[in-house]
Amino acid sequence: MGSLILAGEAIYMLPYMRKSFQTSMEATFELTSFQIGTLNALFGILALVCYLPGGWLADRFSARRLLTLSLVGTGLGGLYMASLPGYAGLLAVHAFWGIFSILTFWAALIKATRLWSGAGEQGRAFGILDGGRGVVGAGLGSIAAACFAVSATTESGLVSVILVYSLASLAAGLAVWLVVPDDHATVVENEPAEDGLHVFDSISHTLRIADVWLIAVVIFCAYFAFLGTYEFPAYAERGFDRSKEFGAWLGAFRDWLRPVAAVLAGVIADRVSASRAIGACFALLVVSYGTLWALPPALASIAILGTQVTATALAVFALRGVYFALLEEAGIPLHLTGIAVGTISMLAFTPDIFAPLLAGWLVDNSPGIFGYRRYFGILAIAAAVGLAAVLAIRCRPKAPAAGSGEKTA
Repeated sequence: MGSLILAGEAIYMLPYMRKSFQTSMEATFELTSFQIGTLNALFGILALVCYLPGGWLADRFSARRLLTLSLVGTGLGGLYMASLPGYAGLLAVHAFWGIFSILTFWAALIKATRLWSGAGEQGRAFGILDGGRGVVGAGLGSIAAACFAVSATTESGLVSVILVYSLASLAAGLAVWLVVPDDHATVVENEPAEDGLHVFDSISHTLRIADVWLIAVVIFCAYFAFLGTYEFPAYAERGFDRSKEFGAWLGAFRDWLRPVAAVLAGVIADRVSASRAIGACFALLVVSYGTLWALPPALASIAILGTQVTATALAVFALRGVYFALLEEAGIPLHLTGIAVGTISMLAFTPDIFAPLLAGWLVDNSPGIFGYRRYFGILAIAAAVGLAAVLAIRCRPKAPAAGSGEKTA
């Protein structure tokens, strides 16, 4: 689990570097907010294409091999980015990351985590994974922020950040190769022999499970809300006249809330059910994002922003810690884990494509900080939709336990 935690966070530090270093990336690479958004949108498009085939790969091949390949490839892409290529090179490396961090990685990570724990401890398992990822992310973010702060220029500081994240991905690849066991035999034991595991049969069977679609809506709204926290550092810099260093440390503070929220949510989810914990988090997001949108600028202050950032971060990280525990609560068969994760992810993580573009367009085409406020209002609506979806899951009849080997209707 320690190696899965390191892998699960290190691989995404490079593609999502804008969450703490947006303005520094703009200055170093001479890009607009919309162009930065385009880089993440391209990453999201490639990721979208790779989720479903990645799920099929995860059901067929060892997670150890898939994860190692992904981590090494991502780290090498980071070393290329550290050479400060032009915009075309940045587009190419983000497309490269979209393949290596999803196709051979994402579903394999979720499958390995699900196998790591028992049927009654899925909330705790995913909470530990995301909480641990939060510790790694906050630690790497703090190291990166410190390296950035002591650098002579913005450009040299950003290069040092890229190198920190690249080496972390390469180190995670080595750790996974050394300690993660092959798991193919375990999955085969849980596979109904009559299914034959034909890819189209698996996809068709998965798509007939109504809860798969509801889980996709829940994760879509939760992930959209999570991406909104990426705007907090730049919002503080531009809306409250704070420095780039302040923005970097605000991003690190946000990330340090992740382990607390994810682990606590996992424990609570195992006690009261994942769906109840998720519903409470969405309700909090409606309030926190709603106040970020509705509070008049004259009443806003850095202290109030700190409260809003804290509440929002706790809610989104709690959601990330437990939303895949809905797979067990909904009774998704174990042998369809990869396909289910791929199908859900293909729909649920589409905000990777449009969220950065939407945020960049609103910021570039709105006076002052009004673009950020409009974006936060949209996120409040998304949280309300997520709350409705999880309530629908709670109202549906429960499926058979996933570990029983029975098919889910």
